[in-house]
Amino acid sequence: MDMKKIESLMELMRKQGFNHIKIEGKDDSIELTMAPPTSGAPSFLGGMSALGMMAPQTNFAVPSAPLPPVPAPSVQKSESSNPATSKGFTSGHLVKSPFVGTFYRQPSPGADSFCEVGSKVKKGQTLCIVEAMKLMNEIESDRDGVVREILVENGQPVEFDQALFVIE
Repeated sequence: MDMKKIESLMELMRKQGFNHIKIEGKDDSIELTMAPPTSGAPSFLGGMSALGMMAPQTNFAVPSAPLPPVPAPSVQKSESSNPATSKGFTSGHLVKSPFVGTFYRQPSPGADSFCEVGSKVKKGQTLCIVEAMKLMNEIESDRDGVVREILVENGQPVEFDQALFVIE
């Protein structure tokens, strides 16, 4: 493995906040560890930078043969993870969550729900609350219609852009 690849791995570790990485291939391996400096004397990788900030100290071993490229992790969202597509909805407007948080159908425990399946709703009417970072965010209907389906259970976590209601 050449020094440019090692330096790019070190830069990736700094950017991502990793302090240790180990990559093993069929014929070779590399292990990088970043640790704070142990002495007060400045050095190329372990001392003070030009801005007076501490630079991480890097210890690494150079492999004997080049490593194959490491593919970036991919996140795939299956269609079954979205209740609206897994149940086969083909008509109606989806009201989606603008936040990651917790879904609540009523304004407080024991209170009546904002809406039920079959309820007629007007544009701007509150349909639910999504609690995000201890803030209660009212989610309003963006059109007039009838609630055909409520896709999330009360008190369940929701993701950004997750379908909450089907309105026709």
